[in-house]
Amino acid sequence: MRIRRFSADCFIVRSAARRANTVKRLKLLGTGRLFMRRWNDRMLKTKMFISFSVVALFIVGITCGIFYYKNTSDIKNQTFSLSNIISKQFSEMIDLYMQNVEELSLAISIDPSIQTILFDFYQTSNPIEKEYVGYKLNPILFNYSYPKTYVQSISIYSLDTHLYTYSKPVEPKPAAMLSNEQLRHFFVTLNNRPFLLLPSVDEAQQPEEENTQRVVSFIRKITKIPTQTIIGYVNIHINVNAFKMVLANTKASELENTMHVLIVNEEGRVIFENSGSGSGTRMAQDMFDLSVLNRSGTEGEVKWKDTNYLYTLEKSSYTGWHTVILIPKQVIVLKQKRMQDIVLLVGLLTMLLIAAVSYFLSHHITLPLNRLMRNMSRVELGDLNQRMDYSGRNEIGKLSRMYNHMLDSISRLIHEVYESKLAEKNAQLSALHSQINPHFLYNTLNIMKSISRLRGIEEVAEISESLAGLFQYSMKNLHQPVSLYEEIEHINNYFSIQQHRFGNRLRLSCHIPPELLQASILKLTLQPLIENAVNHGLRKMKSGGCITIRASEAEGLLTLSVHDNGEGLPEQTAARLRESFDSSNALHTRADISNGIGLINIRQRIQLYYGKEYGLHLHSKPGEGTTVSLSLPLIINNGKPEVKAQ
Repeated sequence: MRIRRFSADCFIVRSAARRANTVKRLKLLGTGRLFMRRWNDRMLKTKMFISFSVVALFIVGITCGIFYYKNTSDIKNQTFSLSNIISKQFSEMIDLYMQNVEELSLAISIDPSIQTILFDFYQTSNPIEKEYVGYKLNPILFNYSYPKTYVQSISIYSLDTHLYTYSKPVEPKPAAMLSNEQLRHFFVTLNNRPFLLLPSVDEAQQPEEENTQRVVSFIRKITKIPTQTIIGYVNIHINVNAFKMVLANTKASELENTMHVLIVNEEGRVIFENSGSGSGTRMAQDMFDLSVLNRSGTEGEVKWKDTNYLYTLEKSSYTGWHTVILIPKQVIVLKQKRMQDIVLLVGLLTMLLIAAVSYFLSHHITLPLNRLMRNMSRVELGDLNQRMDYSGRNEIGKLSRMYNHMLDSISRLIHEVYESKLAEKNAQLSALHSQINPHFLYNTLNIMKSISRLRGIEEVAEISESLAGLFQYSMKNLHQPVSLYEEIEHINNYFSIQQHRFGNRLRLSCHIPPELLQASILKLTLQPLIENAVNHGLRKMKSGGCITIRASEAEGLLTLSVHDNGEGLPEQTAARLRESFDSSNALHTRADISNGIGLINIRQRIQLYYGKEYGLHLHSKPGEGTTVSLSLPLIINNGKPEVKAQ
């Protein structure tokens, strides 16, 4: 039971964790979708500016970071390199000084006068004579020390006591000398070495007085010539201020105000410090860890007096001294801070420049699009005269040309629709004008027909009946297509009236296949052609005038032709008529004559109703007659009535 209950609890915990993770994912997904929706709603100019700026910020940030890291590393390496040069040069110059001191000590130790004075000192037991030895040494030591500016004093020792010390009469006084007990200890050590280099006594052992000079002791044994028996010792005190002059001659000008230079012997005593406060002290007590002297590398970092330093180390093979250069790390930090400020300033200026360039580019790219949007807004309000003046070959240039072509097409279509409506209105007016109030005339003609038949005047009755049929056909549904059969019936009524006028001088012949009688055509398209043939082609003929109507079809095209055998048209007249057919402004070039609708109106009606590929064609030669052909789409209605020919 406990296991089952534990399993159920674990399942509940896992389910709750899964639900929590699902809720988190949904929240993140919703936040991402909201961000993308807001991003998509922003203007293109804003998105381009933000995108350019973010990418540029990333690139500039990475570049500045790499440059800053590389530069700070170079500053540190350059500081170490300069410090190594200074420490090596300083150590070599100190070695030269010590070699000069060694030569001086050697000259003193083999000086015959000093050898004789020491020999006499050992031979006499008279205290007065022993005291007189010092007076003999004074001029000799003076001659050795005077030319050497770095020599503070020279002391001569016998095997068991101090004989005489010559010291230059300068202030401040030298620091405390070594005691006889200390010297005897070092003399024992010196038996196995050519010389000893010792710092001043510890401050703990001998308190330092005011106006004292720190010195370094160079101790050498004096041996009798030629037996090489030790007969005494010479101790040359070297003023450590001479080391400062040596330091001034090194390439330390860049760091002299901040660096600390120390010379430390093998025992850890500070021989020299450029600040002067550490000479004679032990580094382990008051300064930094002595372990840096034993490290394998010659450079690194160390902490001294609660301050972090960069150090370089150079050990002399001649003296055994360590030259330590300490440079406060704060100096590097300040240089890095200045470099950081420069990098930030350059980065900021670069960002401002990139932002300005990004804004200019985004503005330059979107400016034509904004102009296009403004033009489209005006077009939306009905102003179709707005055009884009952009001649580039890029995408915006292509879009501008497509926009201009679209407006040209729309304007052309609107103009064509306007012309079609205008032509349709003109055709309606012409048809209405030609009807001359057909209702009144139709009723009048029916009255005339009735009266004529009552009185036996059959010819007048036929004319009235035909004329009434003409007006009845013309006055209803002018825009609706009719069958070819109905149009032929209308032509028969018209021709019946003309036969009463011309008698047997005119004849109408129809050659129409029965299957085409129900073909759909526009009303009043053939009758005006018959009227033109009668009035302009056959009117002057005394006899034999014939009008032939033919109908044929091929590949869905209905062709209707009206031919008269009249005198025909002159070539110039026929050419002028054909030219007027192709003129878009010739709405009334050939207006209707003798109550008929003009040829151009017929052509325009056909093209407006069926399309530009259909229309009217004229062929005429003098002496051969005139043929007018209509090309229409073949549309067949039901029913097969017969056609009458007169």
